[in-house]
Amino acid sequence: MSEADKTSGATPSGTGPAAQQPGPVPGAPAPACATPWRRLMGITYESIILFGVLWFADYAFSALTQFRGEVGPLRTVFQVFTTAVLGAYFVFFWSRGRHSLPMKTIALRVVTREGALLSPARAALRFLAALALPVTSLAAGAYLSGWFYLTLPLPWLWCILDPDSQSLFDRIAGTRLIHDPGALKARSVDV
Repeated sequence: MSEADKTSGATPSGTGPAAQQPGPVPGAPAPACATPWRRLMGITYESIILFGVLWFADYAFSALTQFRGEVGPLRTVFQVFTTAVLGAYFVFFWSRGRHSLPMKTIALRVVTREGALLSPARAALRFLAALALPVTSLAAGAYLSGWFYLTLPLPWLWCILDPDSQSLFDRIAGTRLIHDPGALKARSVDV
């Protein structure tokens, strides 16, 4: 490593987070998909962590704007802010091989169909697909017929029927949730 690389913080090739988790090895078997049970454990654990993340973010929003939950334009801004916090959280932890604490603990990783690490754009597409499906069910239930509420769990129930145990939003985004025992050795945040 040159003296300039040392002072700039550059890492030599073959090191760093991206080198620790390279793309798929040609001819190697595909990693095992996460089972529906492992996926449910991840959702549950992630929900506990997100409660704290959203509580602090939404508290800060309310304190700065004096928002008290009343109907009006500030309520819409609050909902968009909360969705943006969720989006930033998931895009950060799904992209470039990073793990949230629940993903590390339960040994989960989100990859592309080919097994490569997700780019931030692909992670954002996965988040938007995961958000759009239940929002569509809720909107259809509210404005068309209450029967559409029955479609709310469809994206997650899909993984029980899917031959690869992938959810509907994974199919839409071209991603896979895999069981990655190597995640137990990784740090929870690789920045």
